[in-house]
Amino acid sequence: MRALSFWSGIAIAFLCGLLEPAWGYAAVCALSLVQLSMLRTPGASVFLLIHYATILTYFSVAPAMQIAADVSFWDTGVIGPVAHMQALTLLLLYMAGVEAARLGLPDATAPAPAPARARAAAPELPVAGVAHPALLLLSGAVSAFGSLFIRPDLNFIARGMPGTEENLPVDYIVYSTLPKLIVLVCFVALAIHAMRRGTLWAWCAAGLSLAMAAFAANPVNTARQVLLIGLLPLFIHLFGRGRRWMLALLIFGAIAGLGPVLNLVSRGSFWGETLATFPFSPDFDAMYVVAGILERASEPELGWGRYLLSAFSFILPRDLKLFPDFDPLGWPAILGNFSQSNLSLPPFTTAYFDFGLAGPVMFGLAISAGFRVLDRMVDPRAALSGSYLCALVLLAAYVPFLRGPILGWGPFAASGLIAALLAGLLSSRFRPVRRAARYAARAA
Repeated sequence: MRALSFWSGIAIAFLCGLLEPAWGYAAVCALSLVQLSMLRTPGASVFLLIHYATILTYFSVAPAMQIAADVSFWDTGVIGPVAHMQALTLLLLYMAGVEAARLGLPDATAPAPAPARARAAAPELPVAGVAHPALLLLSGAVSAFGSLFIRPDLNFIARGMPGTEENLPVDYIVYSTLPKLIVLVCFVALAIHAMRRGTLWAWCAAGLSLAMAAFAANPVNTARQVLLIGLLPLFIHLFGRGRRWMLALLIFGAIAGLGPVLNLVSRGSFWGETLATFPFSPDFDAMYVVAGILERASEPELGWGRYLLSAFSFILPRDLKLFPDFDPLGWPAILGNFSQSNLSLPPFTTAYFDFGLAGPVMFGLAISAGFRVLDRMVDPRAALSGSYLCALVLLAAYVPFLRGPILGWGPFAASGLIAALLAGLLSSRFRPVRRAARYAARAA
């Protein structure tokens, strides 16, 4: 039933877009809401939940309202309907690739077989969780927190200060992004530890780590990315299998609600940003930028594998790319119309520049195939381990990854994974099997 509603919705969105691109994006909004409503079953995919919540936030309501109001970002003027329809087509092809990778999987909305229902109803054995990593985690968080003060000027720099010639991306990653993510994901680990242990010391450690994380993450230009990759794993752990609508609303609220507010705080003193409400904020211009690039990109530059090698580094800042000359964001036709060199270009658009219309479909297939593995790894009842935390971090990192390389998705995911592996290693010596076995023996 879910697959049928999706493919019908894709066809309707495409036909609506042919008439008026804003209607097409409105149809994507309705399609995302329908798919979210059909993913409330506990066995459904956590990745698809995050996927449709992200599509709903960045790629449906916002561009529909922007097109209807003839909004202009970065002094580019009004984008034509043909380019908006091209951008909508790329989005629909990517969504089709994601769902095509799911064909043949059991329908999560169908009733579970009897053995599965019996296992779900069986009482759970208590798990040990993390025994005593809180002190070590806090010391790691303190070390990362301290490194933020080595180069405090970099805490305010994402795309470079006005008047400077370089972004210093490596320094920014080492002295700002990496420490912030370590502090935030250490808080995630300590919060999970506190929920499982329930002791006063565990809750105090989590509270202290939360205070440090809040201070470390603000002010920073990329507040949404840090917020999502740093804290979303915790909420996936809490709500990913049970309160699924709450998780979807949390993602929407964190991006659409907190994003503009945090950017106002972090950017206002440097660039004079004002609080522009959703969706008339530059934070929600992804599909507008895609349409603008498609409208201004010269066709001979496009082609199969034109900058294939460079595509492997498209998540990096421009200064670190293997072949910057083959970066579509660096073409003169693009830089002459946009005020920034790093734009909100979703990766499925980069796949189009490499492989034509087949690119978004192949990219969706690859992404979904990888997240099928993560879906199996994410289980709220599992012990806190390196693989479990890494799966949560990768799922959370999907949100800024889909939106596009602002400073680079890689640094956020890499730093989150480093912190997750650290927490997993600290807990790996304390397996829940022994305690569960002792509990079963006492019960017998």
